Amino acid sequence: MTDAWRTVAATLADEARRLLWARMLAEGGVDVGPLPSRERRALAALERAGLARVEGAGGAARAVALDAFSPLLAHRPAASGIDRFVRDGRIASWPRRPSDRAALLAWAAERALPEGGAVDERAVTERLAAIADDPATLRRDLVDAGLLDRDADGAAYRRAPRD
Repeated sequence: MTDAWRTVAATLADEARRLLWARMLAEGGVDVGPLPSRERRALAALERAGLARVEGAGGAARAVALDAFSPLLAHRPAASGIDRFVRDGRIASWPRRPSDRAALLAWAAERALPEGGAVDERAVTERLAAIADDPATLRRDLVDAGLLDRDADGAAYRRAPRD
């Protein structure tokens, strides 16, 4: 399915095919009987690409345009990396594997605190609330993972220096 768009694009790259398909769309279909051989070949290509279908038989045969784009646009490649756990910029689920969890925590730390700046606990919690349902737990997890440093009195947080 991932390369199906290539077939549709290649088929519609031909002007005769594109014009026939547009006519089928505009008129709700075309009678197959009176089509010249060039348009019959174009119709065959449109059928192979999933852009048209011939209904009926003999003199009653009619070609109608099909929607090949909705299935192509609906197809989404499988998520990878932290995208498996993030939806619309928010953490949707927590990974089980430690390496995935570490990557997700690093992603959260980058969004919560700029490098080199100190931020109070309230500001960190507000920033984490934009990406997680439980910002206090996430804040503690970031400190435990060594991604955020916290002052001894807990008044300020900063991103931990990278090794």
